[in-house]
Amino acid sequence: MELFPFVGPEHPFYSDIARLRTEVSRHPLWRDGMHRTSPTAVRTLMRGRQIPGGEWRLQWVYVSFQFRDESRPLRFDALTLLYSAKTQQIDAYEFPRDPYLPTAASFFADAASGPMGRGSDLIVDVRRYIPRRRLTFLVRRPLEGGAPVVGKFVRNAELETAYETLGEVYRAVARTPSIFSVAAPRGIDRNSSVFFQEARSAEPLTVRLETDRSSDVLRSVGAIHRDVHTLDVRHVPTWDIRAFVDSLNARVQWIAFFCPAQAAFLEDVRELLITHVPRVDPDAYAFCHGDFRCSHVLQDDGSAVVIDFDAAMRADPYLEVAKLMALLKHDVPFFRQRFVNVEEDATDLLTAACQAYVEGYQERAHQTLNPKRLLWYRIGCEIHYLARMIAQDLLDPISFDRVIRLLHDLSKQFRGDGARS
Repeated sequence: MELFPFVGPEHPFYSDIARLRTEVSRHPLWRDGMHRTSPTAVRTLMRGRQIPGGEWRLQWVYVSFQFRDESRPLRFDALTLLYSAKTQQIDAYEFPRDPYLPTAASFFADAASGPMGRGSDLIVDVRRYIPRRRLTFLVRRPLEGGAPVVGKFVRNAELETAYETLGEVYRAVARTPSIFSVAAPRGIDRNSSVFFQEARSAEPLTVRLETDRSSDVLRSVGAIHRDVHTLDVRHVPTWDIRAFVDSLNARVQWIAFFCPAQAAFLEDVRELLITHVPRVDPDAYAFCHGDFRCSHVLQDDGSAVVIDFDAAMRADPYLEVAKLMALLKHDVPFFRQRFVNVEEDATDLLTAACQAYVEGYQERAHQTLNPKRLLWYRIGCEIHYLARMIAQDLLDPISFDRVIRLLHDLSKQFRGDGARS
């Protein structure tokens, strides 16, 4: 298996990707990561810039080898290779060094020496690392007897907004009867570009969905999501539908750039969406999580906790409902494994899951969602999903064909629905 296998010799990105493939293949971690049972996870992201004529110019690609190592002080290690198309050079940096999270290395210096080093009892457990963007970790000081907290490194420009939003959401949930809770803010270190929040022992709902995929579970997700949309949180950005439409145009061209055989069909879908943009009233927008998905819902003994409000905004709630539906096949391992398995067809499973989720949302709202409006957003979110899979090198022929088939079905359904959006 190679990086971005859909980039062949005739593609404009080929020379850059081939150079990166050669460099990456030299690393033992790459060979190790290709084994199904390997503890090494490989994270990849490609970014391009649109140029006149519908073409694209490669900007950069990173490949990050990540693995847990309980023998290390941080219980985690990573090596990230960043290729710049402009310089045609590859920069390698070892965790916790990251040029976009420059304070992480110095912050962890104490932990890296271990509990016995320099009298420190700081214990750190890295939970998730997204190169150039975010690092989430659990931190505690056992000798002080304090409860563990979750720390988040984000880009400095995002720090204040992310922490203030968490605080506002926490207070909104505290003063409103709700079926979920939010981790309490626990402080901010502006010099280190990190903030802290209460650590909750609950596990992601995606774990429960491995064994329990009853309609009740997905209905509960819908009910929780509806409660999120009723929160009175005002000091967050306002979503712009014009920007969303512009992004649809760009993503259709991005997908066609790599999959030209589908260019005509995707252009038809784009034209369908552009022709039927729903009417929106920003004054009627609801508070939205920004990235609501099953993995951002934690459950413990029947109680639910919603996490990661960093991308919160005021927007049309239909957008988030559609986005969760589109992401089920990626976010929930049970669905993801079956969506890429040629011997299984997850269509009926995903349809039933989406239906249960929407029913739970509607029951909590005591009103029915507009089906055509939801379809419009769902088609748009499936396009976003497909473009994202290409950028993250998660696309394979089976999943690609199934998303294209899904877009055919959804577009046909949209054209046949006479209801207004």
